[in-house]
Amino acid sequence: MQARDLKRGMWVEYHHSVAEVVDIDPDNNTAIIESTTDHRRINVNCNDLADQPQLHTGCDHYY
Repeated sequence: MQARDLKRGMWVEYHHSVAEVVDIDPDNNTAIIESTTDHRRINVNCNDLADQPQLHTGCDHYY
């Protein structure tokens, strides 16, 4: 993905897990994401993120 395709609050896939976009740096094509499992925030290159339009809160958990 590219930084221009991201929005704050958007759910994305990063290394086969779900994360929320917290902040975006279009000049460096990076984003800060927060893991939904441990709430850890990391700065990543946008090329490492995968868009998953069907993601929404709780969809990564089963009943």
